[in-house]
Amino acid sequence: MKSFYSILYCTVRPNVDERVSIGLFLGNNNGCLFQYSAEKLAVIKDLYSDEAFQNVKITLKSLSKISAENVNAQLSTYPGGSTLKENYFSYLSRYSNNLITYSAPTTLDAEPSQEVFNKLFEKFIFELSASRNQALKPVEWIKKRLVKSIAGHVNFDAEINSQLVPGLVVPAKVLFIGKNEVQVTGESKDFSGQRPHIIQQQINAHLFLVEKIREMNDGNKGHFFFIGDEPSKQLTENHRLWKAVKESKTLDLVPTSEIEKVEEYLMTHGVQPLFPK
Repeated sequence: MKSFYSILYCTVRPNVDERVSIGLFLGNNNGCLFQYSAEKLAVIKDLYSDEAFQNVKITLKSLSKISAENVNAQLSTYPGGSTLKENYFSYLSRYSNNLITYSAPTTLDAEPSQEVFNKLFEKFIFELSASRNQALKPVEWIKKRLVKSIAGHVNFDAEINSQLVPGLVVPAKVLFIGKNEVQVTGESKDFSGQRPHIIQQQINAHLFLVEKIREMNDGNKGHFFFIGDEPSKQLTENHRLWKAVKESKTLDLVPTSEIEKVEEYLMTHGVQPLFPK
């Protein structure tokens, strides 16, 4: 079975037709796979007005939401998917002159699959988040990604003592910390890769640090990110701890697939490092 692909571009300077490859479609007349690069989107953010960037982001996230509905990462069939055929992308490539444009579809003598998609994405768009680095654990990958994207906004691997946060009995470490009108922290956890009692101890230690930060700011809530993915429900205790964090009104739980939420918050709110580097 043949397939086709079409590259999505973000137009950054329409007057000179300057554009950046941002996403990829791969499929056939039955449906398509789609993904965009959140890393590249964060880099080009400042090239747009706030309104234009929001329009770009909404469009890309709408396409991603449709694709993500297929949990098993097989081909995603769009509602009304018969519209998204090869000839439709040909039409878009000729007549789309908006903030997002499309390349003319290219035919492949191969069945559409995740493996084919990954190779094309890394060739034309960017290093895939899914490919990350298979040798890295989730927590290590999170740090590697954020060090590239938000290094100017926070202190990484920060050791917080009682001089910085009164009330701490012993120094505490956090993945990152910064400030704007409120304190902003980030911590990450592999809910599947450790024993429950270790996870619980680390969560409690982090919550104690958060409590002292809030006390220091006269009860100001701050914004406290906690990055981690839902473990299998078969890991009963691990899943219970993940659910407790998810339902917490203090911590903002962010899955690794949505890590751009952390990046966007820090950039949008002008977060700065808590102390000089």
